[in-house]
Amino acid sequence: MVKKKTFGLPAGLPLADIVKEGEAEAGSFVMEILPIARIEPDPDNPRRLGLNPANPRELDAADPLYTRKKTALDGIEELAINIARFKVQQPIKVYRHDKGYRIVFGERRYLASILAGEKTIPAWVLPERPKFLRTLQFSENEHHDKLDAWERLESVRSVVDEFESYGEEEIRSATTLAELTGLKLSMANNYFDLIQGPDEVREALQSRAITNIQLAAEIAREPDSAKRRAALDAARSGGTSDRIRTVLKKAVALPRSSSRGRPAKNVTLGKTTNPVIVRRIVEAVLGDACQETLGGEIHWDDFNSVTNAWKKFLAYLESVERSAN
Repeated sequence: MVKKKTFGLPAGLPLADIVKEGEAEAGSFVMEILPIARIEPDPDNPRRLGLNPANPRELDAADPLYTRKKTALDGIEELAINIARFKVQQPIKVYRHDKGYRIVFGERRYLASILAGEKTIPAWVLPERPKFLRTLQFSENEHHDKLDAWERLESVRSVVDEFESYGEEEIRSATTLAELTGLKLSMANNYFDLIQGPDEVREALQSRAITNIQLAAEIAREPDSAKRRAALDAARSGGTSDRIRTVLKKAVALPRSSSRGRPAKNVTLGKTTNPVIVRRIVEAVLGDACQETLGGEIHWDDFNSVTNAWKKFLAYLESVERSAN
């Protein structure tokens, strides 16, 4: 069994450790009834509702994100009705910032309280910004909030950026990302490929031309820039997922094989300029045992490292096949 890395944090999955560490700080929390006017949302929280706290109902129909914001507002309006009747039952969490407070999580309760006409709100108050704020927000969003595809990608990317900013180990593989976040390896693969992939795919997610992480990852993995652009154009024009995949996977005519010459005695596996393809094949077969089986960490952005890993992978498969026979 492969031993999971701890990245210099306490034993266990890093995400779970960070959340526990944050919860352990509860002893230093102070539960207060705060004036709403002194609280502000976190402008860098990947979960951006996009509503103006001064007037959450103020929406611009010409805004490209109008539909998304209207949906968020409708949900907050329903919550505001409950708050008007029963008050806020679960305190939000904030930290001291300048002369006021900034929200760690609980933005929906905060905005709903404004709509309900409340002047105060119960809050757990941290004395300062938590070290792993983005990771705490990621955990909260994963468990309690429905994020769209772009927000989920931003949430994962912010966790990676925050983790690396504190001098922790660089996130160089989907396996490491899965260990850090607790995501399934298949989903971590999608996020990793999007974070490392072309800007144009992320831009399509941000504009909500694409609203599916899996589909976006498939486009990001396409090494042919022309096919990738064609798929993105289909997405921007409102094409369905099936239509976009059809454009992306359109067959390329292969040259006819010749029967002349000596009979082949081995299989030519071809070449690729996209190491992501190699990584996906290797990790799909070996799973979490990838590094253990191939020996040492593989640097997937280094062609020599990937080539050596591929040779070891083929040698491993051949040895398994010989043993089976």
